[in-house]
Amino acid sequence: MRMTSKRPLIFYLFVSSFFIFSPSLQAIQSYLSSDELSTLVETVKQDPTHLAKNKAVLANLSPEQLATAIEELGFTHYSWLHPVEIKGGGLPKQLGKSFENMSVMAVRGGKLVPIPYQFDDFDIYGFVYQRGQGPIDGEVGLLDENDELVFMFRDTGENKYRPEMAGLDGQILQELIFARNGKTRYAYLVEGSTQRSDVDYVVYDETESKVETTFWGYDTTEENYLMFEDFYTLVGDKPRTRMVDAIYATFDTKILSPISPRIHLNSKDHLIARPVGVRDGPVRTAVTLRMGLTTKGTEITFKAQMNLYDQGLNFEALISIPDNIPGIQYLTIFLHDPHLNVALDFMELQGAKVNSSHSQDPHSFALVDGKMSDFEKDMAVDLDDHPWMWMSSPYGWDLIVELFVPEDFDVSADAIYLDDSEAKGEFENFVGSSPKIGYELNDFPRLFKEIAFEVRFTFPDQVGISAANFFENELNVKPALEVREYASNNPEPPRVLMKLSKKPDE
Repeated sequence: MRMTSKRPLIFYLFVSSFFIFSPSLQAIQSYLSSDELSTLVETVKQDPTHLAKNKAVLANLSPEQLATAIEELGFTHYSWLHPVEIKGGGLPKQLGKSFENMSVMAVRGGKLVPIPYQFDDFDIYGFVYQRGQGPIDGEVGLLDENDELVFMFRDTGENKYRPEMAGLDGQILQELIFARNGKTRYAYLVEGSTQRSDVDYVVYDETESKVETTFWGYDTTEENYLMFEDFYTLVGDKPRTRMVDAIYATFDTKILSPISPRIHLNSKDHLIARPVGVRDGPVRTAVTLRMGLTTKGTEITFKAQMNLYDQGLNFEALISIPDNIPGIQYLTIFLHDPHLNVALDFMELQGAKVNSSHSQDPHSFALVDGKMSDFEKDMAVDLDDHPWMWMSSPYGWDLIVELFVPEDFDVSADAIYLDDSEAKGEFENFVGSSPKIGYELNDFPRLFKEIAFEVRFTFPDQVGISAANFFENELNVKPALEVREYASNNPEPPRVLMKLSKKPDE
């Protein structure tokens, strides 16, 4: 589900490079030497998919070494993880063409080579199309206006293709030129090539309900896809260590009046999510969920989708009030003071630094220490002011969480934050919130027929700059894209078909 008009709520969970070596850790963890790191950088320059094919290498990189490697490769922490998503409407000359006949290539080692990519159909609800889960928007397997071409920005090349280069066994349709921070990179849309990359950035095991990418992974219960049994990173000082205790999702409201008792629903007992379809691609895997909200014998089902990337997870939901029961569409009139809460309960992040855009000092921080300070109590967010929240822990990974709601859905948002070493919340596995961090939607309109929202989780490595700087100079600076016609013998500048400064869905 892609919403063309959104207000972003950005929870920026920044995990820095701070690391204290203990004798026990030094004994069991060894990192690459400087010469080995230099060799690895040169290997990845020739093949950016090397880490995806050799995941064990990441465990031998310190957070500082990974940051150095990304910089020497010519990327920033954001541009390294950025997935390029181009709508079919941005490739107007290719509309109606078969996905099977098109591919994406880039220059590596003086020749054109295939890179991981995928074309995805979309349905009329804005979700990645899967047969039987919603009417398609267009035709299956043919490029339509709202379909998407997806590949990783880091797989583009520094060099333009020249006709004397080897590797091309088809016809170049268009040249894709990316500019960001004074640097230019290239990729080529090709027709008729038989070459394909065999790299899979997102490994999805439908039978075991598991996902693992180069940088992170999770394992859910078979009964409820929202209940994680494990959620871990593969980078930093504690790879494969569980970092999230539980997802905290609740909806509560009073009925008719402020003196009536609250009805309380949660994602363990009432909201059951089950996979009903998967589009398993090499760059993005889309898991379609049917979610049932059951209370007092009544069930309301709605559709959601989890889009999984090498360093990201997007959760998109569309909750519609059913109209098959006379008068039920007016049910929301009787809701008094409803609240929708979604948060992550983290584990053992004592000593983490936290802050938000609406705090006593956006350039300062508080420490996670098991009790709420005045600084932490004052942290807040605002949907209309591009807010962020920041957390820095000693484990070498970062997390950015963004929430989007349609502009015409008039709701408010507040921060959820709890630093309490003794807390034991609903359906949590371990005592303590260290910390719990997320958001609350409230001030719902009196009458509404659906709730649409999208939550994006992004997992960069350690960023090494302040949260405010990262938000302004990294997250808000998307690669600018020009789609040009390719003419190898044309000395004139090619005609620009599209220039894009932000993601196509924003």
